[in-house]
Amino acid sequence: MFKLQKGDKVGIISPSSLLEDNSIEPACQYLCSLGLIPVIGKHVQDSYHYMAGTDEERASDIINFFADTQIKALFCTRGGAGSLKVLPYLDYELIKNNPKPVFGLSDSTVLQNALYSKTGNFSYTGFLLIYDFRNSSINPMQDSDLKNIFAGNPLTIKSGETVIKGITKGTLIGGNVYAFNTLCGTPYFPDLKDKILLCEEIGIKSYQLDIMLHQLKLQKGFNQLKGIIFGKFENIRIVDECDGTIDDNINYFCQKLNIPVIKNFDYGHVPARHILPIGKTIILNADNCTVSFEN
Repeated sequence: MFKLQKGDKVGIISPSSLLEDNSIEPACQYLCSLGLIPVIGKHVQDSYHYMAGTDEERASDIINFFADTQIKALFCTRGGAGSLKVLPYLDYELIKNNPKPVFGLSDSTVLQNALYSKTGNFSYTGFLLIYDFRNSSINPMQDSDLKNIFAGNPLTIKSGETVIKGITKGTLIGGNVYAFNTLCGTPYFPDLKDKILLCEEIGIKSYQLDIMLHQLKLQKGFNQLKGIIFGKFENIRIVDECDGTIDDNINYFCQKLNIPVIKNFDYGHVPARHILPIGKTIILNADNCTVSFEN
């Protein structure tokens, strides 16, 4: 069971884009208010191209925190892009022997799923230090989920709409669709067998979402998925009417599936979102739209 206690140290990492002028101070104050001690990685505020330091530098912060037994969890500062490039520089044997969750969202999807694929390490998706403190305070939904997760409480979340009825159990993978798909064809793409797939996206054209979803359908093991959770799809542009809406694309994608599926679950690039465990077993009840898991 995962649990954080007062006085526990947590590592702050920037595996993706550089921080620009964004401050992590409000988020660190929040963690401190919960009794945690944030430890900022050496390269968190570095800058190299569009990323927070070189690939090796960003990877070194991750490795150092996994190696440090006093660090109980890692928190990503922001998404953007670039975490794919740190993957070849990580010590997966060290990480496997020192498991601890990585909290993130968006581009963190890459790191979280790669860590699970290579080591079995689990993570939590739905929380980013800068993204969630843009207004200097956290949304009540994330605040509630985080406090329950830190306390080691089991969670049952009711959200979304039924697409295909049924109840299923499996290991949750996925997150941001674009980020997850960048792992396709690499040694870091997780096995899809007996998994429940989580999907969200922002700022693309509707036909691009259709293509990305069908790219996943072509991956080995897709026909052995246990279920799918579609989160929120924000600012999706319809270029031509025939491209279809989000619902059109989801319905088309699900036409021949016979596994439980829900959509419009409160997760994604939206102000209010739930936090879910990548690499842990969850129960999806698509009849009443609940997701349950133990910490």
